[in-house]
Amino acid sequence: MSGVEQFRQTIIDTCRPEMLDQYRQTQRTIQKAVGAFIEPSPFGQADSTSGLGLALTQLQEVPTAIQDKLNLDDPITKAAMLIGAVSLRAWIYKKGIDGQEKINYEEVWHQTKLRSLAARCDEIVGEIIPETHRGFIKVDIDKMREDFRNKINSGMPEHIVVTGLNAVGKSKIITAFEAFLKTCDVTTKVIKMPRPDGPLSTVIQSCLRGELKLNKNALQMVFLADALDLDPEPDTLFVFDRNSIAADSFVYGSPEIADTVLSTRGIEPEIYQTFILDQHPMACAQKVSERERAPRIFEDHVEKMVEQLIRFARLTVLPGIHWINNDIPRQKDRVGKGVVPTAIERFIGSVFFSGTLQRFLLKSRKFTNYNDASNFIYLKWLDFEEKQLGNFLK
Repeated sequence: MSGVEQFRQTIIDTCRPEMLDQYRQTQRTIQKAVGAFIEPSPFGQADSTSGLGLALTQLQEVPTAIQDKLNLDDPITKAAMLIGAVSLRAWIYKKGIDGQEKINYEEVWHQTKLRSLAARCDEIVGEIIPETHRGFIKVDIDKMREDFRNKINSGMPEHIVVTGLNAVGKSKIITAFEAFLKTCDVTTKVIKMPRPDGPLSTVIQSCLRGELKLNKNALQMVFLADALDLDPEPDTLFVFDRNSIAADSFVYGSPEIADTVLSTRGIEPEIYQTFILDQHPMACAQKVSERERAPRIFEDHVEKMVEQLIRFARLTVLPGIHWINNDIPRQKDRVGKGVVPTAIERFIGSVFFSGTLQRFLLKSRKFTNYNDASNFIYLKWLDFEEKQLGNFLK
């Protein structure tokens, strides 16, 4: 069975409502085990610490009782470990470590009971990410990364995309982030894609409701056209709720247009830092079923959402892609000296590490020094965490 088939079957085997609570607690246990290694906490030491060293430091603080809660023969544990492996790979690619270098899970997990399962999960995830001889599909990964760095260094406008499965929790994250940006005096424009008031909205909404039938490749080209029909605004940070160029057309289109979708990354006039929120497809499907409106064409079956999760995971080798789990209950949980942060905290921390806000403040001429901009954001975060964060964690 191929890596993709194993990944798909493992997730599908846990797509039962009665398994969700156990899945969430297992995710929580794994987050305790690896701490900031999977997704660094806001403004912690993860940005300057080597990945393996940090992981081993975190593992030394994990009580044996936590590990004993994981049943290695349980499909729920395997599913959670697979998602942990995706998170880990996304973090390593994000840090600029050579993506071809095999992650040594035996070393990372040698102090735990999870090492053999973790190594197998890494092998499976390695197969679902189609990187061969430095290529992704037919797009040269090294060139994409070099182009991405050059665009950042050139001062090209840089924006943020929040995406993931339908009902994954994008709106709550974006609302909290927008509130934080206000405290930083950052002019922000939140853009929901596809645009409900855009020139192509009538066609797009009719297709999403299933009223208008378009070839699925043609539909994705309409989404791409909607995303390309936007010009940056001076001194304004765009925060996108989905974006077809950054990720979504690759996820929701057919494999035949993957090259076309990825090639549009070279013609867009902005840089996209894309944050993929991950949540178990069953949890997302449940929330979709509770909505008053009928499910859209991409959310009417949980099996579709499993396929979409796999495609999102395959994007983690690309530059500017970040992966954040949103399964863990929204409360802090201290373990030893560490803290399992909420998804909102991990998201804002990941944005901080990307440098997007610092570079925006420099381009807006509010600061002349990157470190000063970082310190400003850090202090604003401390104030926001104390006074406002709790409002978004209820």
